[in-house]
Amino acid sequence: MKGLLGLTVAALGLTLTACGSGHNTTTQAGKDTGSQPGAAVSVAQNPAQGAILVDPKGRTLYLFEKDNGTTSACTGACAQVWPAFTAGASPAAGSGVDASKLATANGQVAQQVTYSGHFLYSYSGDAAPGDVKGVGIPNWYPVSPSGAKVDKADEGGSSGGGSGGGY
Repeated sequence: MKGLLGLTVAALGLTLTACGSGHNTTTQAGKDTGSQPGAAVSVAQNPAQGAILVDPKGRTLYLFEKDNGTTSACTGACAQVWPAFTAGASPAAGSGVDASKLATANGQVAQQVTYSGHFLYSYSGDAAPGDVKGVGIPNWYPVSPSGAKVDKADEGGSSGGGSGGGY
């Protein structure tokens, strides 16, 4: 079991090594999360992280600290692990979300949703609503309703990922 976990972490580390390797101001043809036009951003209470932003399916939304304004630093292989959260129209503010902080910009893909100036991403390792497996991966953080990163050490629960960033 330990060997399998080690191999999984090593493979994830290799994949994530590519994160942040490109700084392109043009729209990337990356994978998005399949968001609906006008997709809603809501607030959910996570046992380990507190109040965090989530997509319409209850999946955690993250910010990437290496992004620079409207330039996404997550391209190539990184975009496969951390797909952009998109909206085909203006994103909607769900419960607890400040609509004035929501916008879209051409980041990793066209119409990537931003909140308080941060591009929003999902993590491919989060399989179920409430998962926060991206916590602990360097430079990636859930987003609070204020728009700030949530920087709490995971204390268990539905997380369990988050090692081997390799940045």
